[in-house]
Amino acid sequence: MTRVKQMIAACNPAIEHLPRKERRRLVAEETKRRTIGDWGPWEEIYLPNGAPGGGWCSDVISAHRNKVFCVLKRPTSGAVHFGVSSLSQIRPTWHEMQRIKNELAGKEKTAVEVYPPHSQMVDGANMFHIFVLDASVPFSIWRPDA
Repeated sequence: MTRVKQMIAACNPAIEHLPRKERRRLVAEETKRRTIGDWGPWEEIYLPNGAPGGGWCSDVISAHRNKVFCVLKRPTSGAVHFGVSSLSQIRPTWHEMQRIKNELAGKEKTAVEVYPPHSQMVDGANMFHIFVLDASVPFSIWRPDA
Protein backbone atom coordinates (compact mmCIF):
# COMPACT_ATOMS: atom_id res chain seq x y z
CA MET A 1 0.00 0.00 0.00
CA THR A 2 1.42 3.41 -0.94
CA ARG A 3 1.97 6.11 1.69
CA VAL A 4 -0.90 8.26 0.32
CA LYS A 5 -3.28 5.27 0.40
CA GLN A 6 -2.20 4.52 3.99
CA MET A 7 -2.85 8.15 4.98
CA ILE A 8 -6.30 8.14 3.39
CA ALA A 9 -7.20 4.80 4.96
CA ALA A 10 -6.16 6.07 8.41
CA CYS A 11 -7.54 9.59 8.06
CA ASN A 12 -9.11 11.54 10.86
CA PRO A 13 -12.74 10.51 11.58
CA ALA A 14 -13.68 14.16 11.00
CA ILE A 15 -13.33 13.59 7.25
CA GLU A 16 -14.46 9.96 6.94
CA HIS A 17 -17.84 11.07 5.60
CA LEU A 18 -16.26 12.87 2.63
CA PRO A 19 -15.86 11.21 -0.77
CA ARG A 20 -12.54 9.42 -1.23
CA LYS A 21 -11.41 11.94 -3.86
CA GLU A 22 -11.96 14.87 -1.45
CA ARG A 23 -10.16 13.06 1.40
CA ARG A 24 -7.26 12.40 -0.97
CA ARG A 25 -7.13 16.08 -1.94
CA LEU A 26 -7.16 17.25 1.70
CA VAL A 27 -4.41 14.81 2.74
CA ALA A 28 -2.29 15.78 -0.29
CA GLU A 29 -2.70 19.46 0.58
CA GLU A 30 -1.69 18.78 4.20
CA THR A 31 1.36 16.82 3.05
CA LYS A 32 2.41 19.68 0.74
CA ARG A 33 1.93 22.33 3.45
CA ARG A 34 3.90 20.27 5.99
CA THR A 35 6.71 19.79 3.46
CA ILE A 36 7.07 23.49 2.64
CA GLY A 37 6.25 24.74 6.15
CA ASP A 38 3.30 26.88 5.04
CA TRP A 39 0.71 26.14 7.71
CA GLY A 40 -1.21 29.38 7.41
CA PRO A 41 -2.16 31.55 10.40
CA TRP A 42 -3.45 30.16 13.69
CA GLU A 43 -7.10 30.73 14.50
CA GLU A 44 -8.23 30.44 18.13
CA ILE A 45 -11.65 29.06 18.97
CA TYR A 46 -12.84 29.48 22.56
CA LEU A 47 -14.66 26.53 24.09
CA PRO A 48 -16.35 27.81 27.27
CA ASN A 49 -18.08 24.43 27.79
CA GLY A 50 -15.07 22.30 26.91
CA ALA A 51 -14.60 20.10 23.84
CA PRO A 52 -16.95 17.25 22.98
CA GLY A 53 -15.92 13.75 23.98
CA GLY A 54 -15.99 13.80 27.77
CA GLY A 55 -13.04 12.95 29.99
CA TRP A 56 -10.16 15.41 29.81
CA CYS A 57 -11.79 17.08 26.78
CA SER A 58 -14.33 18.73 29.09
CA ASP A 59 -11.43 20.76 30.57
CA VAL A 60 -10.32 22.13 27.18
CA ILE A 61 -10.61 25.92 27.10
CA SER A 62 -9.75 26.58 23.45
CA ALA A 63 -8.65 25.08 20.17
CA HIS A 64 -6.09 26.54 17.79
CA ARG A 65 -6.14 25.53 14.16
CA ASN A 66 -4.43 26.34 10.92
CA LYS A 67 -4.34 24.60 7.54
CA VAL A 68 -2.36 21.64 8.94
CA PHE A 69 -2.88 21.13 12.68
CA CYS A 70 -5.54 21.43 15.34
CA VAL A 71 -4.36 21.91 18.93
CA LEU A 72 -6.64 21.52 21.93
CA LYS A 73 -5.49 23.60 24.91
CA ARG A 74 -6.22 22.46 28.46
CA PRO A 75 -4.82 23.96 31.67
CA THR A 76 -3.50 21.48 34.25
CA SER A 77 -1.69 21.83 37.53
CA GLY A 78 1.75 23.22 36.67
CA ALA A 79 1.38 23.01 32.89
CA VAL A 80 -0.78 23.58 29.84
CA HIS A 81 -1.67 20.44 27.91
CA PHE A 82 -1.64 20.65 24.10
CA GLY A 83 -3.39 17.80 22.24
CA VAL A 84 -2.19 17.94 18.61
CA SER A 85 -3.89 16.32 15.63
CA SER A 86 -4.12 16.61 11.84
CA LEU A 87 -6.43 15.29 9.13
CA SER A 88 -3.91 12.63 8.06
CA GLN A 89 -3.21 11.59 11.67
CA ILE A 90 0.49 11.37 10.82
CA ARG A 91 2.65 11.95 13.89
CA PRO A 92 4.08 15.48 13.96
CA THR A 93 7.86 15.57 13.73
CA TRP A 94 9.97 16.91 16.59
CA HIS A 95 10.48 20.14 14.62
CA GLU A 96 6.73 20.52 14.03
CA MET A 97 5.96 20.03 17.74
CA GLN A 98 8.70 22.54 18.62
CA ARG A 99 7.18 25.04 16.19
CA ILE A 100 3.69 24.48 17.63
CA LYS A 101 5.05 25.03 21.16
CA ASN A 102 6.94 28.17 20.07
CA GLU A 103 4.00 29.70 18.22
CA LEU A 104 1.30 28.91 20.78
CA ALA A 105 3.18 29.10 24.10
CA GLY A 106 6.41 30.99 23.44
CA LYS A 107 9.95 30.24 22.29
CA GLU A 108 11.42 30.24 25.79
CA LYS A 109 8.87 27.85 27.34
CA THR A 110 9.76 24.23 28.08
CA ALA A 111 7.42 21.46 26.97
CA VAL A 112 7.60 17.73 27.58
CA GLU A 113 6.00 14.69 26.00
CA VAL A 114 4.75 12.15 28.53
CA TYR A 115 4.63 8.37 28.27
CA PRO A 116 2.27 7.42 31.11
CA PRO A 117 1.94 4.16 33.00
CA HIS A 118 -0.11 1.66 31.01
CA SER A 119 -3.01 1.98 33.48
CA GLN A 120 -3.30 5.72 32.72
CA MET A 121 -2.99 5.49 28.94
CA VAL A 122 -5.62 7.25 26.83
CA ASP A 123 -5.49 6.94 23.02
CA GLY A 124 -9.00 7.40 21.71
CA ALA A 125 -8.29 10.09 19.12
CA ASN A 126 -4.77 9.41 17.81
CA MET A 127 -3.56 12.75 19.16
CA PHE A 128 -0.05 13.69 20.17
CA HIS A 129 0.44 15.46 23.49
CA ILE A 130 2.89 17.90 24.99
CA PHE A 131 2.72 19.68 28.31
CA VAL A 132 4.05 23.25 28.39
CA LEU A 133 5.49 23.73 31.86
CA ASP A 134 4.96 26.74 34.11
CA ALA A 135 8.50 26.36 35.50
CA SER A 136 11.83 25.10 34.23
CA VAL A 137 12.92 21.52 34.73
CA PRO A 138 16.08 20.41 36.61
CA PHE A 139 17.46 18.70 33.49
CA SER A 140 18.24 19.66 29.91
CA ILE A 141 20.20 18.60 26.86
CA TRP A 142 21.90 21.99 26.76
CA ARG A 143 25.03 22.40 28.90
CA PRO A 144 25.91 26.01 29.69
CA ASP A 145 29.54 25.09 30.49
CA ALA A 146 30.15 23.35 27.13
